[in-house]
Amino acid sequence: MGKTTTARIIAKALNCIADGNKKEPSFDICNNCSPCTSISNGNFLDVIEVDAASRTGVDGIREIIDSVMYSPNNARYKVYIIDEVHMLSNAAFNALLKTLEEPPQNVKFIFATTEIKKIPATIISRCQKFDLQRVDLNTLSSHLFKICETEKIIYENDSIIQICKASEGSVRDALSLLDQAASLCKDNIKSETVLNMLGLNGYEKNIELFELCLLNKCSQALKIYDSIIQNGVQPSQIISNLLEICHLASKMNVIKEVPERDDLFEEKISKLATNNLTKLVNFWQILIKSIEEIRYAPNQEQAGSMAIIKLCYGSLLPDPSALLKQLSSPLKNDETKINVPQMSTTDDFDVKNQPQNSNNINQDKPHNFNYPDSFEAMLNLLLENKESLLHAQIINNVHLVSYSRGVIKVRLKSHSDENILTNLSNTLGKLTGSKWSISLSEEEGEKTIAEKKYDELEAQKNELKNSAEFSEVFKKFPDAEIISIEHKN
Repeated sequence: MGKTTTARIIAKALNCIADGNKKEPSFDICNNCSPCTSISNGNFLDVIEVDAASRTGVDGIREIIDSVMYSPNNARYKVYIIDEVHMLSNAAFNALLKTLEEPPQNVKFIFATTEIKKIPATIISRCQKFDLQRVDLNTLSSHLFKICETEKIIYENDSIIQICKASEGSVRDALSLLDQAASLCKDNIKSETVLNMLGLNGYEKNIELFELCLLNKCSQALKIYDSIIQNGVQPSQIISNLLEICHLASKMNVIKEVPERDDLFEEKISKLATNNLTKLVNFWQILIKSIEEIRYAPNQEQAGSMAIIKLCYGSLLPDPSALLKQLSSPLKNDETKINVPQMSTTDDFDVKNQPQNSNNINQDKPHNFNYPDSFEAMLNLLLENKESLLHAQIINNVHLVSYSRGVIKVRLKSHSDENILTNLSNTLGKLTGSKWSISLSEEEGEKTIAEKKYDELEAQKNELKNSAEFSEVFKKFPDAEIISIEHKN
């Protein structure tokens, strides 16, 4: 963006002596006085340019600090221009901090960087900060037109526009590309040559490729991709072109305008912009990931073709909001209903924080209830009397072998606490007023209640998954899962 050039201009302003002014800096740089010409030539003793990328440590900064105390040789100010200052180490920044806090009156520091976030806050707080913006397309193209006219270079307007777009607002990159194009074309720059040089020749093929992917015409899309590759365009450049097309189509979809594009492509981009914005955003995400995949793939051409296949597959993905509306319609009309049994509160087996209430049993109740004639009835009796912890321990760890009045045989899961059986016997004795015999058995027995509930829930999930309403969802989203089932009246 011209950071170092701007720093040199500031150095000239600080030291220009036009019109005999030897006391104050000048806003009107003459470029003719001795300081100005010397700074332009790069041999002015009091303007010191330092490359921080090659002098990152404390030693390099110490040389600057030691020389700061000396007065300028023949200038108003001694100016230190430190380029890529973000490359300095933390120790180097700390060493420089004291000098920045109390600099000599005749010394100025100018820092240039592209990574302002890497500069410590203690340094930034002691500086004036100027952000240099990218040069817009019109300004940059006008600049290149003037250079071509001055250098007597013949050009086609579209070729200069393409160079400016490829430079992405960087004047230096634009000048380098212009110099390369002038050399290739022998000072007669043709659009065709520039497009070939930038890998943009046949740009309409990229639009056609994008359109085929949107239509899920995978076979045709791969043929177009192969033809572009055969013309010498790199896979990364193809994906980059598709990203630009996706961006333009998405932006036009929102603002109804094609930004910074030629009339040649406006109609085609307008057609692409009529697609659903969600689909265009999905394409953008696939393309962004493909850029990284191509970069690290052992075969970039194959990685590029896989990206095209993913785009075609992505075009089949439905709009989630539209799909939900479609799926909710039959439910609203009561055409089909699925009976989902209500899950009881005992389905949640995580009761680690619930207190055991064995000491709060109402002793007046033993003769006022129906005797538990089944294992399930016995579990309900525990819940009714607030024995939730004991209840949870049983349903998670006990395999029922046999159950009769006053006699229970069970098998415990491995590593379970055998005190569960003692607590159960004592609790049932208090609740029923009768003695209970609860013994361990080596027989397999039934599944635990928790395992039965899990199997029941899985069966309900499968029933839902195979139902008419939800089967379409899993066709569109094969990796989707039913996490839980809630029944609402």
